[in-house]
Formats: sequence, C-alpha cells, structure tokens
Amino acid sequence: MPSSMLLYLLLGWLRPSPPLPPPQPPLPGLEKMSRWPKTDMAVASAATLVAAQCVEAAEAMGAEREHLHSVVSSAVNVRSAGDIMTLTAGAATALRGAATLKARALKEVWNIAAVIPVEKGIGAAGNGAVMGCELLKRTRKGDLHWKIVSVYINRSSQVMLKMKSRHVAGTITKKKKNVVLEVIKDMPAWPGRHLLEGGEHRRYFGLKTVMRGVVEFECRSEREYDIWTQGVSRLISIAAEKRNSRHKV
Repeated sequence: MPSSMLLYLLLGWLRPSPPLPPPQPPLPGLEKMSRWPKTDMAVASAATLVAAQCVEAAEAMGAEREHLHSVVSSAVNVRSAGDIMTLTAGAATALRGAATLKARALKEVWNIAAVIPVEKGIGAAGNGAVMGCELLKRTRKGDLHWKIVSVYINRSSQVMLKMKSRHVAGTITKKKKNVVLEVIKDMPAWPGRHLLEGGEHRRYFGLKTVMRGVVEFECRSEREYDIWTQGVSRLISIAAEKRNSRHKV
C-alpha cells in the first residue's frame, strides 16, 4: 500500500468523532411518573378502582350523575399520594351524597297529610294538591332517579301525577304530567335494595297512568307507603264521585 494512503487512513483514525446530540427532554409527566415506586402505582390503580366502585354504588342508591362527575374526573388525574387521598375521600363523599339526598327528601315534604282538606273543597282553581315530596323512581330500564312527586285533582276531575327533576344549583326542570288510573300496591322489591341500610323497611308501589303505564316508586317506611297509597286511592275515589255528579246534573 502506498505511504500516502497509510498516512491518510491514520489521520482519519486519529480525527475526533463528532459530538453526540444533546439528550431530549422527557415527555411531560413521564419523568415524574417514572420516579413513582411500584407500590405507589399499585395504590393509585387500587384507589381508582375503589372510586369507580363507590360511584357505581352511589348511582345505584339514587345519587345524580352530576354529583359524581368530579369523582370520575379525578380518577384519571392521579399524580401523587395526595391525589390518591383526595380521590378516596371523593369516593366516600359520593356514597354520603346518596344518604344526603334521602335526608333532604324528608325535609321537603310539602303537604304529606293533606288528603282530608282536599275532600272539603278543591278551591276556585279546581286544583287540590294532596302531597308532594321527593321519591325514588325506577325507570323501565331499571335506572333510579330522584323525582319531586305530587298528586292532585285537576279541573277536569282527573287525578294527575306530576314529576319534576332537580338539577345542578337547585334548578327544577322537566315537568311531566300524567293521568293516574289506579294505585298498584305491594309491588316486588327492587333488586339489591334490601342490602341497603333500612332495606327491610322499604316498600314499593306503582301508579298506573294513561301515557307511561305503571310508574314505580320506593317508600322508606310503612307509614310513608300507607300515606301515598291510601292518599292517592282516596283522590281517585273523590275524582270519580265528582265526574259522576257532573253526569247526573
């Protein structure tokens, strides 16, 4: 090999190699998550699962989806031990929310024992509200929703069922009215409700309506069940008497 070629190869071997490119910064959040101990990762996953189960249980007890949205959002943003504690506390709050709704229903009874005054006189407007409070209603698909329920006799001597939904910030919307034909007593218990606190005292009844068929409700006690079933049955009798008297005139 010529000496000039050997010199060229030697100089190329001795030439310093080009510098390596600077390291790229880690993706946002990746470096922080990589420093998590495996135990923290496991606890975070467990806490997320617990929150999901608690939210599901709270919905089954009748809590509204809007009240649980923040808990679900927190479940996907766990970053630290403090977040895990907040998430678990939020899940417990979701369960307590259902109990709060039930307690609020007892405070919002408008006229729970006004069946006899309706019989004395409906008034110039023709309306006689019998009772109105928040009851747990089951849909045809099995979903549970709290409804502000009232029953009254309208000007046409029809027994009317009015249901209103309560939403965020206490607003009340979606008023639905139906003509009541019959009270259905001693309906079967809803699945799983007997497992809740006081489940053995819960009673169920239905109101057969013209447009929606049978609408099912849950009562928390025998007394509440008797007030609703006997009160609405009495209203149906009063309305029938009024219609008959009109036909005789």
